[in-house]
Amino acid sequence: MGRASTGRGIVAGIDGSDSALGAARWAASIAHRFGEPLYLTHVVPERPSGNGAAAHGEQALDAAEAVVRAARPDVVVERKIEVGKPAQTLVELSDTTRMVVLGHTTTSELQSMFARSDVVHTVNHAHCPVVTWRGDPGPSELDGTPVVVGVDGSRLSAKAIDHAFEIADKAGAPLTAVHTWSEQSTLTYGEGSRFTDWEAYEEHQAAELSESLAGHREHYPDVEVSYRVERGKPDVTLLEHSAHAQLVVVGSHGRSTIASALLGSTSQNLIHHAMCPVLICRS
Repeated sequence: MGRASTGRGIVAGIDGSDSALGAARWAASIAHRFGEPLYLTHVVPERPSGNGAAAHGEQALDAAEAVVRAARPDVVVERKIEVGKPAQTLVELSDTTRMVVLGHTTTSELQSMFARSDVVHTVNHAHCPVVTWRGDPGPSELDGTPVVVGVDGSRLSAKAIDHAFEIADKAGAPLTAVHTWSEQSTLTYGEGSRFTDWEAYEEHQAAELSESLAGHREHYPDVEVSYRVERGKPDVTLLEHSAHAQLVVVGSHGRSTIASALLGSTSQNLIHHAMCPVLICRS
């Protein structure tokens, strides 16, 4: 079982939108639970189109700081105005940060593919986990609602499990581990090729899923864990679970937006459609 995080502090990207304000308040809840500072960060371009870029940034930070201090007056808050490209700057900050929290992207997948939206680019290149704050309305803080983690047996999946357990423990929330399967994915690979009784196969996978999380259950004995092995596509299944979760946690290979559109990336679909915040971690 690996260490979930190496950086310190929570960075909340602030752009003046209502979504960014919601993300900042939720980020303050994370900072409170971890006992770490919150960095409210606005990025202005190197060559702004007008003279009001810095003033707009200060106004956006004022609004975010007011929301955060009203909700979590005990959290240490620092505000920063950085100069550069937003996504590139956030990726650079992620190198020494526990987590980056952003409001959800307002562009469609096709628009993001061409415009390379800052949220998608940051998710695909960050060195720490990135949370896209979603929901209607999005949650204002961590609570006792389940944390859901997607499990597929990969090394990235193991990192996602690390983060999911850590957050569930801090929040005092139950954790639901979800593994999906289909006949196409099991007929020619591994032990699944020996099964024709799919009910038996599902039971076999559930036992393996439970075993794979045994070390985490020992390390986090207060986290109540449930296991779901479901037949279907990962993105569709996790989107369904997002309707009843406070956070969905997945790993991502950080594909380009074009490749993700072609390959049907689970993380990309969750960024655009999940009904709760999504935490995405990379290698």
